[in-house]
Amino acid sequence: MGNAVAANTSCAACHCELTRKSTEMAVSHIDGGVYPHAHHGKTYEEEADAQYLDGPPEVEKAQNVVKNFVRCLIKGLPVSLLSVHGGTADCLAFLDRRLTQLELQRADRVDAKRRQVNLEEIAEVVVGEYGGQDFNLPTDSLSVTLVLDSGQAIGFRFDNDEDRDTFALCLSMFIDGRRMDISKNIGQGPKPVHKV
Repeated sequence: MGNAVAANTSCAACHCELTRKSTEMAVSHIDGGVYPHAHHGKTYEEEADAQYLDGPPEVEKAQNVVKNFVRCLIKGLPVSLLSVHGGTADCLAFLDRRLTQLELQRADRVDAKRRQVNLEEIAEVVVGEYGGQDFNLPTDSLSVTLVLDSGQAIGFRFDNDEDRDTFALCLSMFIDGRRMDISKNIGQGPKPVHKV
């Protein structure tokens, strides 16, 4: 087998040293050898199907993440909203079923008024500490800042980078989708959201 290095110089089947060159590698029928599926003749399609038996493919996992995120946002997702005065406020973030509007409500008051933000009015989704600097928001590496067309910004802080990234990525997708819907109705090309 070319320049392969043999672990020992005996033949795997009979352990003799006469029939094998020192540069050859034995492939045992017992352990599957270098090509473990060669002895039972699985096709490429069977192998491809078998590799997904342990879990769903990456696309399905991503779809499940988005689906769960949407469900949480429709019911009300607990988030920490950053304040320009320092600190955070516990809020609930809601997304309407048509995925067109984000609403924010203080979590400590059930009757609190909801602030509505149309998704197409979000100019940028910025991940990390630099997103809120121009807006006096105390952002850090676990923050997401939504920069609005009006020149205002809304900052969020998350407990971990996975929650932060899920929020930023999904919201960016919804914003882009909303802009595409609007541009189809107007007849223009979409203006994509800037994710930094």
